[in-house]
Amino acid sequence: MSYNKAKAAAPIATGILFAGTATREVAQHGLEIWTVLALAGGLSAVAVGLGVLTGFGGFDSDGLDGHRDRTTVALTGLALTCISVGAGIALA
Repeated sequence: MSYNKAKAAAPIATGILFAGTATREVAQHGLEIWTVLALAGGLSAVAVGLGVLTGFGGFDSDGLDGHRDRTTVALTGLALTCISVGAGIALA
């Protein structure tokens, strides 16, 4: 397994887990704020993982000059924020 494939596996697996759990909860209990946040965070995490896997845009790690693509930062931030806030709401 190449380095990029190994790095892409974690966000894809986590995103599928969160999005799948949120989808199941929506089907059983209807829309709630935490399920919407978990679904958005899960899908963002999958997008980040797929971006790393394919090397799309600024997701590849070959450029070590410190420049980060805004897409990478935005999706990663969205995923982390949605998952954190959704988990906090669900646990409260």
